[in-house]
Amino acid sequence: MRLVLLLFLLGSLHLTAQRISFSAEIGDSAIHILDASKPVSKLIFYISDLELETSDGAFIKMASYHLVDFSDSNSLRIEGIDLDKREIKSIHFQLGIDSITNVSGAFGGALDPTKGMYWSWQSGYINFKIEGKLQEENYILHLGGYASPFKSVQKVVLPVVNQTDEFKIVLPLNELFEKVIPQDNTVMSPSLVAVDMSKSIASFFYIK
Repeated sequence: MRLVLLLFLLGSLHLTAQRISFSAEIGDSAIHILDASKPVSKLIFYISDLELETSDGAFIKMASYHLVDFSDSNSLRIEGIDLDKREIKSIHFQLGIDSITNVSGAFGGALDPTKGMYWSWQSGYINFKIEGKLQEENYILHLGGYASPFKSVQKVVLPVVNQTDEFKIVLPLNELFEKVIPQDNTVMSPSLVAVDMSKSIASFFYIK
């Protein structure tokens, strides 16, 4: 009887912990290997102000800043937070780093310039970086910019349909290959093109 009760309590505790994981997919296949011979050789982006909106209208912050780097499997998951069995209505985050953080100067941790996601105090952080080769042609997109008219940080709101203890946020790369890269296959500084691309990429994310 005590064993049954213990297992029940452990199961209940497990169900209250919400985790977030990130995946990038080509077709229906998640990418696992990044190298120069692949369509994607580098994929890194910042997630900031990650919050869970509960069914009762509360917002619970999971992370202020998080660097998702597909060459580092440990960065693809944000560990759980106890929500006391409340249902999740939606997941909110920004793709990129806000202007206040940019003008405050570089920080440590995920915001450390040695992560390779910081241009300079004038241009600020790179919000989204992807490199690779498509149809034998290289592409490089380093998207960022925090000052008008080149403010590229984007708000993302993802509705939750099914309750689970781990929500997988997916970036479908086919959408990026077909709709973003044809605009310009080399972007490496703040620009209106970078803003437009950032808007498109933010709209591609979904929960699987």
